[in-house]
Amino acid sequence: MTGDLRLDLLGPLHGWSGGRRLDLGPIRQQALLAVLALRPNQVITPDELVDLVWGDAPPSTGRQIVPPYIYRLRKLLPEGVLIRTRDGYSLRIAPDAVDLSRFEALVNAGHAARDAGRLDEAAARLTEALDLFTGEPLSGLAGHYLSAQRHRLTERRLKVLAERIDLDLERGRYGDLVPELVALVEEDRLREHFAGQLMLAYWRSGRSSEALDTYTQTRHELIDQLGVEPGPALRAIHERILQNEEQTEKVSRTAVRDELPYDGAAFVGREDALQQVVDAMATRDRTVMPVVAIDGMAGVGKTALAVRAARQLSEQFPEGRLFIDLHGYTPGREPVSPLQALDRLLRTLSVPADRIPADLEERAALWRSELAGRRILVVLDNALDSAGILPLLAGSPTCGVLVTSRRQLTGLDATVRLALDVLRPDDARALLAEIVGADRAADPEAAAAVVSHCGHLPLAIRVAGSRLRHRPSWTIEHLSKRLDAEDRRLAELSTDGGGVSPAFALSYEHLPADQQRLFRLLGVMTGQDIEPYAAAALAEVDPVDAEDLLEQLVDANLLLQLRPGRFQFHDLLRQYAGTLDAEPGAVQRLLDYYLYATAEASAAIFSTRLHQLPMPPPVPLPVFETAADGLAWIDIEGANVLATIRVAEASGADQHAWRLGLAVSSCFYQRARIYEMEEALELALRATRRNGDPDAESRVLLSIGSLGRYRRGPEESLHTLQQAHSKLPDDADLVLRARVLASIGYSMAKISPDAEAIAVLDEALEVSRQSGDRSIASRVLGYLGVTYGDRLEFPEALAAYEKSLRLAQEVDDRSVQAEVLNGIGECLLELDRVDEAVTALTTAQEAGIERGSDYSLIYTYAFLSTAYTRRGQWAEALEVGRKSLALALDSDSRQSEQNAHLRLAETLLAKGDPVQARPHFARALELALDDGQESVITRAADGLARTSAAA
Repeated sequence: MTGDLRLDLLGPLHGWSGGRRLDLGPIRQQALLAVLALRPNQVITPDELVDLVWGDAPPSTGRQIVPPYIYRLRKLLPEGVLIRTRDGYSLRIAPDAVDLSRFEALVNAGHAARDAGRLDEAAARLTEALDLFTGEPLSGLAGHYLSAQRHRLTERRLKVLAERIDLDLERGRYGDLVPELVALVEEDRLREHFAGQLMLAYWRSGRSSEALDTYTQTRHELIDQLGVEPGPALRAIHERILQNEEQTEKVSRTAVRDELPYDGAAFVGREDALQQVVDAMATRDRTVMPVVAIDGMAGVGKTALAVRAARQLSEQFPEGRLFIDLHGYTPGREPVSPLQALDRLLRTLSVPADRIPADLEERAALWRSELAGRRILVVLDNALDSAGILPLLAGSPTCGVLVTSRRQLTGLDATVRLALDVLRPDDARALLAEIVGADRAADPEAAAAVVSHCGHLPLAIRVAGSRLRHRPSWTIEHLSKRLDAEDRRLAELSTDGGGVSPAFALSYEHLPADQQRLFRLLGVMTGQDIEPYAAAALAEVDPVDAEDLLEQLVDANLLLQLRPGRFQFHDLLRQYAGTLDAEPGAVQRLLDYYLYATAEASAAIFSTRLHQLPMPPPVPLPVFETAADGLAWIDIEGANVLATIRVAEASGADQHAWRLGLAVSSCFYQRARIYEMEEALELALRATRRNGDPDAESRVLLSIGSLGRYRRGPEESLHTLQQAHSKLPDDADLVLRARVLASIGYSMAKISPDAEAIAVLDEALEVSRQSGDRSIASRVLGYLGVTYGDRLEFPEALAAYEKSLRLAQEVDDRSVQAEVLNGIGECLLELDRVDEAVTALTTAQEAGIERGSDYSLIYTYAFLSTAYTRRGQWAEALEVGRKSLALALDSDSRQSEQNAHLRLAETLLAKGDPVQARPHFARALELALDDGQESVITRAADGLARTSAAA
């Protein structure tokens, strides 16, 4: 075990080595480290790690996903901390190196001091333990196991906090405790222990009325939320206070007009928004009347926020809080007109009917006159648009106006605008617990699932919570399962009197016809979000017009815009849109768009087309002028393209499924998105086989075999490619035949670079020449270069590479150029022409970066590390060597990884660092033995021997 590592779990996961803060990497990697840290010095099997870290979304590769994460953790943690045993992995760490262990030790010390009567020491130890919490334990880390641990540690902290407060009460620190306890009671009104402690602190500080008020409020919350009376401990404290205090006189208060409706007992998760509204309204010495506009989708809690804020503003507006529902979205009612609203508001101020003018402008002028100089707050709820609001605005800076609407009121000159979003997950669970009671929401996993199915929308959570609360036989797990069925989720969250669907329907009905049409069409959206070109294809309009319509739906809070140009639904709104009747042909238009757009992006990336589509495109497409344009589109749209392939395959649109799978798979490969590539090709293959198209099946098998070679090895690749060859129709075009033969020959060469493999590649070269396609001829020559290089015949390899490069440059096939330049660089290194090698590899690096080709850059950086080593440029050699290894580990390509490990190991050994070189040689040898790469086996074994000799 080592004392060099320190880990903090009682807040965001942090790690230190010595005095240096560690970068713990991606969230999933942090989750794995946290699991190991929660069970220090214990062996955890790979299967257990997969279950504990990925339990909510287990990877298709199973336990194979664990070693790369372990490798990365070993690289950043001190040596010897993370070890592998026969059964699994263990984090060997000193007992006091984890803050959780220090916390428990301090708590035990505090208990011992308390039992011995040393109260000051006991309180000090518990305070020291609580100070170790820096936030929510394990915050931001996903997974059911860590979520449960987070809940356990939070409850543990609260228990110790209550013990420390009990000690402070025993030590007579009553006044000091009040502010802390007020905050704790406000945070959770149902925790009777803290309420009782606050009552004692108030009482013993001479503030009996506040102590009794605390009991009354707590009792109200318990009855309202849980339907139970306070427990015996809290009642006993209440009785003690009553028996010892005389009844205080009631202070009469001046009656004011307060029309605010009941805002509900359950109000959580809006503290920041509430403070923002209160601050905007509470500004003193105002010269302009404050107007706060709150907008958001139906059911997000706009009215509750406005009313809660208005109640908190009673001191700023002591002459009255007026409230009027304008019924902008009330079923069965016309919106209240400005004339009607002013009549109601003036009568509220006791203006006689005969003084209220009939004319709108005169009525508005009287309203402003009546409010002049008075300190009144007006809440205008549920406004339909800005036009209905403007006549109702008071002019006096002593007044204030709060407006809520489902639309962004762009025509309203508001001093503060607040777009209300759905609740954060923790707040959503807290709201559910307030509605159904802490006991019934005690299962954190089921509670999280319920609020997730509700889209964290307060209205949906209230409907779901109400159903559970009024059905004693139901459990929260049962409710979660009912909501899990998407086809009936909206029905579960709606009632005869309202709920989610009726609320959404009212928002939809108030849209103009063109916006209604696009909203319906978006219900068939295949991906998670959409951009204007895809929306234009759906609606058969110009992309500029489509973007305008999308923006208008955002203004109506029926669509979200998380970043410019990208639009998506709230989950429940998407389901509601899906219930509306879409037009025939809408899905077909969307499939056409993604197929043609992906094909154009691919053509820009690779400077060639894998297969032709009927032209012209049936829908408007983005313009891809450079490879960077195509890659940027794939980076953003790739997930939507894959979702579209799933929809196409599931719906029987086989032509779209296999063509789209082919078009995007090479793009995914270029970006090292291997799992997405494999799924796209698997779906494409399924579609070709169902469609009975041997030519298409051969094309898909070719891509599976070629693109999967570096991940699954040459033998499995060869088997797939031979299937592709067997499926070739007799009249298959020569380019396809050449591509299949070339890939077969290359896989054969990677197994054994013998004469048989060269013969197949020579045949592929002849067929490519017959086809007249110089691009495929260039690629075959590149394969021959690799094969001669594996035979250590570097002059012949260099000649083949140079021919390949000339052809690739003639047809401007830049994807081949980067790979061939890598091969040229390797050959020049082997021929000891180092300066020329650096020139070729630097050009390959520029091409790889320009085209975003992570795979080609893996080899570029690896070869450059050798070249810089030969020159004695150690800093540069180590930098590019480590870049190569990082890309290789992310790519999940065993061949790339072994080459990167080998080159970096050779650099480290040449620099005189055999200790650091040894594990890289060992890993390269392990991978090469699995794949049968004889040249790598020889070099890695020789390297290991040299590291032993040097040591």
